[in-house]
Amino acid sequence: MNISKLILSFILSITLLAQASWAQMVSTEALFKRSVIISSKEKVIQFTAREDVAKILGQMDVDPKMIEARIASMTDEEVSEIAYQIETLPAGGSAVGSVVGAAVFVFIVLLVTDILGLTKVFDFTRSVR
Repeated sequence: MNISKLILSFILSITLLAQASWAQMVSTEALFKRSVIISSKEKVIQFTAREDVAKILGQMDVDPKMIEARIASMTDEEVSEIAYQIETLPAGGSAVGSVVGAAVFVFIVLLVTDILGLTKVFDFTRSVR
């Protein structure tokens, strides 16, 4: 009885492994290459049509029709590069976050050096030495 279960499980596991070995890998780019290119162009056009971007471009006397014509004349690689940069580059906001981050970093460094006894900046710390 136990041997028949062992043989049955062995045959089933070989069958399952054999079916999995027939599969082939297909990249996402190969499946959706055309739709990614179309969506990249649409993404760039939508970005330039945003209210804040259109306002800045209007201040620079740039015609929205000219922007769409230029995007349409770009190669797929150029549009993909611009779409990638739109997704990954940080937004150009104020530098308040950077200043606060730098101040916190300096505070922590001075606090650690005070605790280690290398400096004496803060009165509320006690040196380890």
